[in-house]
Amino acid sequence: MNTDLHDLKPGYYWYTMANDPLAVIHIHDDGGATLMGTDYRLGAEGVADMLRQGQRFFWIEPPRQV
Repeated sequence: MNTDLHDLKPGYYWYTMANDPLAVIHIHDDGGATLMGTDYRLGAEGVADMLRQGQRFFWIEPPRQV
């Protein structure tokens, strides 16, 4: 993962900015992301831009494997 640009670990997050509704984003191993429900792909720099713009990310805990 490209930790030079942001420190989000790979996985799924809720994200939001201001009073916008929550949406889900998948952070990939390379630091890039896919917006869930779309084919839109961001590079790690795009994710870093989202953080700089004040978007907040909340980790979604993966389900337990039994």
